[in-house]
Amino acid sequence: MATATASVEAATPKPITLAKPEGQWAIVLRRFRKHRLAIVSLMFIIVVFIASLITPLIAPFPRDAVNPVMRFSPPMTVDTETGKLHVLGTDHVGRDTFTRLLYAARITLSVAVIVATLSTFIGMTVGALAGYYRGIIDAILMRILEFMSAIPTFPILLILASVLNQDPKLLPFPDFLVNFVSAIMLIDPQKESRSVLVVIFVITLFGWTGAARLMRGMVLSVRERDFIESARSLGANNFRIIARHVVPNAFPPLIVAYTLALADGLTAEVALSFLGLGITDPTPTWGNMLNFSTQFMLTHPWAPLIPGIPVVLCSLAFNFIGDGLRDALDPRLKM
Repeated sequence: MATATASVEAATPKPITLAKPEGQWAIVLRRFRKHRLAIVSLMFIIVVFIASLITPLIAPFPRDAVNPVMRFSPPMTVDTETGKLHVLGTDHVGRDTFTRLLYAARITLSVAVIVATLSTFIGMTVGALAGYYRGIIDAILMRILEFMSAIPTFPILLILASVLNQDPKLLPFPDFLVNFVSAIMLIDPQKESRSVLVVIFVITLFGWTGAARLMRGMVLSVRERDFIESARSLGANNFRIIARHVVPNAFPPLIVAYTLALADGLTAEVALSFLGLGITDPTPTWGNMLNFSTQFMLTHPWAPLIPGIPVVLCSLAFNFIGDGLRDALDPRLKM
């Protein structure tokens, strides 16, 4: 009897368990993990961001503490007054380079994030409106975009930054913006915030065109699909269609564009500050630190490397992350 029961159980087919299908973002994450350079770059950027956020806790010296006796001390020099170690040496007036590098990272990366966010949002809005409405709205917005793209960007950035920094009345900023920038970057709202806001303004002014062109192309390919027509037939207004259906379906390429905008914002800020037309001393940024260090590079060759290496590494990291996201979000690529 037991044998017969066992035979029946063996003959009974076992239920087939189907594997749960992967979601879209799970697939993207799995594909992104295969891009080793992107993963390493992401980890590096996370470490830099965390270090910049906790700068007041880990900085060994006050940001602007000066010790003229210690001018241009090489790395790993002990301070004569406090006995603390200058891990990366000191600058031309005896300020601790490691401390200023941390504060500079906070300011430079904050500028890059704000510029990339504003540029991508403006470009996304302009591109979505132009691609969805087409007609006269598309024509007007695209003529503005073409005009902005035709302007030689960097010379205009230099001129605008120089003029706006010299005369505050030309572009007054509201107090809440000044206080916001001061709070996140740990700078003086009265003396230092304006130059930061000017840099953010002039870079954002010309930084949205790429995202707008990308968004317009994506919206044009999405707006005539069946689910958009279904939303129209159900009575959805244009704003709801754009916000709930058009933009989310055109969003993946914008994620890639955002990471590249971070690299562009970082290099633009560094370039302006390096040329003395952006954020100026005593506010530390990687650009103005590089500017001062290059003036003494013949006698102190290590000085330009200290701010220069983070600029190169962060720019490369943002680009590698963008490459990884592009490969992960593109369904035509097999990884």
